[in-house]
Amino acid sequence: MTVAQPGLESRRVPRGDDVRERVAAIELLSPRDIDARLTALGYRGQEEARRAASVLAYRHVRRIRRVYLEGLSAETGARENCLFLGPTGSGKTFLVELLFREILAVPTVLADATQFSETGYVGDDVNTLLSRLYEAADKDAEWAACGVICMDEFDKLATSRSDSRFAGQQTTKDVSGFGVQRGLLHLLSGSSADFPPDFGFTSRLQPDTMELSCLTFIACGAFSGLSTTADTMAKTERLGFGREPKHTPGESIAVAVTQEQLEQTTAFARYGFIPELIGRFNRLVSFTPLDAATLSDILQQNVLRAYEREFEQEGLRLHVEPQVRQHIVARALKRETGARGLRTTLAPLLEQAAYDHFGRPGAASTVRLVLDGDVVRSLPE
Repeated sequence: MTVAQPGLESRRVPRGDDVRERVAAIELLSPRDIDARLTALGYRGQEEARRAASVLAYRHVRRIRRVYLEGLSAETGARENCLFLGPTGSGKTFLVELLFREILAVPTVLADATQFSETGYVGDDVNTLLSRLYEAADKDAEWAACGVICMDEFDKLATSRSDSRFAGQQTTKDVSGFGVQRGLLHLLSGSSADFPPDFGFTSRLQPDTMELSCLTFIACGAFSGLSTTADTMAKTERLGFGREPKHTPGESIAVAVTQEQLEQTTAFARYGFIPELIGRFNRLVSFTPLDAATLSDILQQNVLRAYEREFEQEGLRLHVEPQVRQHIVARALKRETGARGLRTTLAPLLEQAAYDHFGRPGAASTVRLVLDGDVVRSLPE
């Protein structure tokens, strides 16, 4: 149903029956069944994080079913705001995509935190996150309110770690991360919020309102250096002649944040976040660096299969020797970029084979990757 307004674009009027039908169509799976679906879809490793995310997804479905199917009011303070911390390539955003886009199929928005700025500056206002969710829900505000917002690169909102403060900081606009952090406070705890249906590009449409009581908000970030910050704050050094200076080695990229470090709100404040924002997250989940066994499984089940399908479409069979797989995993571990390092390492190894054999029917039937010393070569058969 559409309502035409003079001088305005037609806007879809959401109907409650549509939302109830959509919510009823979501399969109610137990957390264990959700975890099993993740495995079936190719997700590997991160047992603790998967358990937490599976419970998060189950609670999300139960919450919207209580409101839209059972007619109960949303419980105050029952919203789920979750912070995923872990090294790059550890599967944070991939987990969100599989859970909410593939398994639950609810409106889901993945946005990069670096795109946002405080209102009045170049960049998106944080309320346009709701605009994106509105678009993902086919412009149905009620269905959008059943969705999930995931803000990636959340740690990039951290301001300088310096404790210095400029005059008038709390009374003037701040184009740095503090302005965006303050803008997120209401989005994470408010019961409703206004948003521009047209992303604020024009002034022809009045702001719309979205209920937030059923919304799930997830923030993802590597938080490189947080472990060092937390450890530094936990240690004390003596001054004077009895002082024993300690050398602090450079932190590795692939480092997990421990539970003890997650509980240090002051460490997040020193890192560059206002305590009120971190306090809005009722669950902080640490992702661990992927080990060699998990990377090997991901390489075989996900990365290689994608390339094998590409070669099959060219009439070729791709065979990668076990020694080459071990070489790729070892290189990925050295890069410290997790699963992303697998594709980064494998792609250039296959370029020569693709250059020689793609688009040339009958030139070869099998392309084999072999390890010759420390060099990977492709041999046609």
